[in-house]
Amino acid sequence: MQNPKFDTILKQADSLLNSATEELKNAENELVTYQACNNSRESIRKYLTSFLLKNKIEPVEPVTLAGLLDQCKTVDKRFALIDLSNILCRHDATYDDYCLDTQKVNQCLKVAEQTRKIILG
Repeated sequence: MQNPKFDTILKQADSLLNSATEELKNAENELVTYQACNNSRESIRKYLTSFLLKNKIEPVEPVTLAGLLDQCKTVDKRFALIDLSNILCRHDATYDDYCLDTQKVNQCLKVAEQTRKIILG
């Protein structure tokens, strides 16, 4: 059974993840960490949303990464392995809305990759 909405969101998530991955390959002086951070976080959101839609579950409003993850955990316990604490750096006093530190952005990218593996696994 095909699910066009799932497929579309999954492709968008993959595109965002690929963009973040490519951005982090740039030399330090050419790296745009904001873009990599934003794309990584958005890919996670789309992966989680696609999983819910695939399982015929509408995301609960307001849609947050933590809320989506909690919903996914009720369907598949593997989502308990995902730790969002390293990517929610907007709550850090030293950051505005996105991480600008390369190490933090790399952690966010790893969470996106982990999320993708669970979705496709």
